[in-house]
Amino acid sequence: MWADLIHVDMVLLARVEISDIAANAFHRRALWESAIVSYGRMAVSDRRRKLDHDDLLREARGARGVEFNDILMNWRNSHVAHRLSQDIESVTVFADYLHDAPDVLDSIGVSVSAAGGPSNDSPMVVEFTEHVKALRDTLWSSYLAPPAELIATRGPQGVMNPAVDEPADRMTLHLTLWSRVNGTGM
Repeated sequence: MWADLIHVDMVLLARVEISDIAANAFHRRALWESAIVSYGRMAVSDRRRKLDHDDLLREARGARGVEFNDILMNWRNSHVAHRLSQDIESVTVFADYLHDAPDVLDSIGVSVSAAGGPSNDSPMVVEFTEHVKALRDTLWSSYLAPPAELIATRGPQGVMNPAVDEPADRMTLHLTLWSRVNGTGM
């Protein structure tokens, strides 16, 4: 969950750096969809954790957290994952006839118009960024830092420094839950 929130935050930050012009439409759309997919994964991939996603939403932002989660999941389910929303994507099929012979079919075409995601300054993107930060801060202060503090204060219980040898083509997130110098950072 933490890694997904960090990913969403970093992708939204990267998207702000890409100008909202036609030449960047695919890049901006890819970043937007990456943020939505990562957020959605956090919401639906809950088999290996004991933290309930709705509890985190309520603790971080109250009823608005749950409501805004529904808006984001609608983006995921109705457009990014399944392309169901006509508000976000439209498909038009058209027939073209010869100008000299209007009864003679010349070609059949299709036009697909898909949104690249809202503009960076739109209320949705602003709230999405704030929503992710609130979830991340709540996850840290309520669920990650307390057990780290407990482990740190009860003293060493053995070696807990596994060797990490990740392939170079992976994104690896290392999180310091507690340090001698900073504690939990709270």
